[in-house]
Amino acid sequence: MKLKICVHRTLRIFSIASGVLLSLLDVLFGEGDLCPRLCVDLYCALHLLMLYPCSKSGVKAPLIAQVVSLALFVPLRLLPLPLWAPVPVSGLILLVFVLWHTRKRLKDVLPLFHSSAVWAGVEEYAALFHTCVFMFAGTWVFVSGSWAIGSRICLGLLSVLYVLEYYRVYTRTTLIISVQKEEQIRRGQKGAGFKSPVQYVDSDSRSAELFNDVVRIMETKKPYLQDDFAVEDLARMTHTNRMYLSRSINFHSGRNFNQLVNYYRIKYAVELLKKDSGLRMTELSQMCGFHTVVSFNMAFKLNERMTPSEYSRSLKASRLPSAAGRS
Repeated sequence: MKLKICVHRTLRIFSIASGVLLSLLDVLFGEGDLCPRLCVDLYCALHLLMLYPCSKSGVKAPLIAQVVSLALFVPLRLLPLPLWAPVPVSGLILLVFVLWHTRKRLKDVLPLFHSSAVWAGVEEYAALFHTCVFMFAGTWVFVSGSWAIGSRICLGLLSVLYVLEYYRVYTRTTLIISVQKEEQIRRGQKGAGFKSPVQYVDSDSRSAELFNDVVRIMETKKPYLQDDFAVEDLARMTHTNRMYLSRSINFHSGRNFNQLVNYYRIKYAVELLKKDSGLRMTELSQMCGFHTVVSFNMAFKLNERMTPSEYSRSLKASRLPSAAGRS
């Protein structure tokens, strides 16, 4: 019978065990008031808990970070060092861990950008890292107050940190991803939503369920073929209100309601052109629910990166070789 080890449970137990071990060391070998020492021991155990991985993250890196932390905390508690010595070490380890994890998660993030919501998530992730930097700096403010030269060093470091954070806020950059990569992401965001297909969302959230209802209605009932189809009509069909429906569409597709409707209209137009590339544009625009040919042309070019006429000609050109081969 094979013994199954739950690594996630092991990480949690490791945190509890470290707190117990450090407390025993202080009880047996510590000098002076025990209460402050137990506070530091509890802080160290809490630090190990802070390294606990997210649901979709690996467990190898957190486990290594926990082992390294405990390997540093034990001698720091046994050696004749100040009581607060593990505190800045804990902050440094946590800072390095968050930086490594953030860079790993964001390294290949560019292909994921089909919605502004993704970029918002990256900014929040970067802000989390900068918050850790701030907390680490705050630790040094607390620690350096006890010695003269330390406060001067801390003042210099805080000045540099303030300049960097001011630059980050002013330029709205992350300071983690390169400037070239961020500019590439922003360029990719412009119209990127129109390149990505609208499809069902694999999630149990209420917003995702609403969006999946929208996709099902658009694909089966094709209400977008009506030229007067409005967001209020779709809200009634999905039994929700206009505002919540608009937010759901924007979040899961990167489009607003009109852009979503045009996406399906152009998709339908492409299907018609594949069946009959000789259709007139006026007739085709009316069949797809557009009021005018001008709006049809603009929507088609935005979604297909070419005009309807160019697309029709490309279809005819692709069929010529096969026709010639049969003859």
